[in-house]
Amino acid sequence: MVKVINFHENLEHSLERLGQKIKIEKKEHQGLESRELIKQSLKTLSQQTPIQPIEEKTEEESVLPGYLTLNPTEPQIKFEIERLVDLVFHKGLAKALSEAKKYPPFIEDSFHDALIDKLLPELKKRGMI
Repeated sequence: MVKVINFHENLEHSLERLGQKIKIEKKEHQGLESRELIKQSLKTLSQQTPIQPIEEKTEEESVLPGYLTLNPTEPQIKFEIERLVDLVFHKGLAKALSEAKKYPPFIEDSFHDALIDKLLPELKKRGMI
């Protein structure tokens, strides 16, 4: 696999792991749209990832899905979702999925949606979807 220089090492590993899971899910869920296939893969990986201790929060540029930016949402919810996405880039997908399990389903699902928006173009570019 060719590495893309501008991606962090943890993200490279995470994309590879997600790509492998997408291949498996594609066989099991034929006909799913790309976004739904990625979402299903993230949910499966999330179920397989053990919960790890919470780390300090950091702020990052907004990567929220449209339904959170258009509707009034509590700022803490938005911050937690952005923090989880940021965690993927700095600590890896497994760590972020583990962390997301500690939150209510709305936050975990919104995190998955935000992550799909962020990763879909890169996964397509690499031929993983």
